[in-house]
Amino acid sequence: MRLRNLIPTGIKLQLFKAAILPYLTYSHLVWHFCRASDSRKLERVQERALRAIYCDRSTSYDKLLSMANLCTLRNRRLQDMAVLMYKTKNNTCPKYIAQLFYKIDTKYSLRNKEFAMPRVNTTTYGKHSIRYIGPKLWSLLPKNIRDLPSLSVFRQRIRKFDLNSLLADTHCSDCILCRT
Repeated sequence: MRLRNLIPTGIKLQLFKAAILPYLTYSHLVWHFCRASDSRKLERVQERALRAIYCDRSTSYDKLLSMANLCTLRNRRLQDMAVLMYKTKNNTCPKYIAQLFYKIDTKYSLRNKEFAMPRVNTTTYGKHSIRYIGPKLWSLLPKNIRDLPSLSVFRQRIRKFDLNSLLADTHCSDCILCRT
């Protein structure tokens, strides 16, 4: 913060991406399901750093993120969860991680059913788990993205997606129940 007026903006952004952002995203799939207040604190750290980089106190957080070509930390965690599901689908992740998810092998065309959705009894330990959100997120992704040929291409395409809005808007517009 003290040197923010002496270092050029591009260099400050590179320093942030190289030195601070890895700490904010280190093993974030593990603690994705922490308290919401802790997630907000991490977002505020990123916001404060971006305000120091651009020497701007009034611009919105979303505008600062777009200027830095970054996404929110929650969206980054969801993107990495989608990458994990891609690796699971293509059998490139470790066996102990692949055992968290149940693949559906059937000869019938069942829309987006590549992974089984587990039954849950509670929200805290059921719906707020990687076993539940991983397959749900995977089923909400468009088919053309899920069927990409390589992991590097999948990563490039998924980094451009806003998965927060995809999870927030989970109803479809085509079915009769959602239209009424």
